[in-house]
Amino acid sequence: MIAPRRGYTLLELTVVVAILALALAVAAPAIAGWRPPNDAEAARAELISALRFARARAVNSGGAVTLVVDPSTARVWLRPRDTTFALALPGDCRLVGAARSAIRFSPDGPALGEVPALHCGAAVIAVTVDALTGEARAGERP
Repeated sequence: MIAPRRGYTLLELTVVVAILALALAVAAPAIAGWRPPNDAEAARAELISALRFARARAVNSGGAVTLVVDPSTARVWLRPRDTTFALALPGDCRLVGAARSAIRFSPDGPALGEVPALHCGAAVIAVTVDALTGEARAGERP
């Protein structure tokens, strides 16, 4: 009777290492391109989300809704319905603008008003609301 083999042959180990190297070569570009979201992206998303929420509330309710932004406290609320909530601005991000801004969304979509600028470290993100459609957009300024 022949004793059972223990361990792996050099050929088997070489094949496994070659397969792992091939898998790593395929996955490396995807892994290298990944990066966690930074503070500026998160703050931009928070502000745009609040603007889109106000627009949706105006369209769904059939009445005008005003989003009021207080840059000094990063507080945001809606009129009518005084729903107050705080923007969760991460890190060193802050809103810079007038003492208080109001953006009025009409039930058919248009908007009127100015959004405070968003400052995150050295980056300044200009958030705008299209007057005709009420769509919120953001672009970074140097």
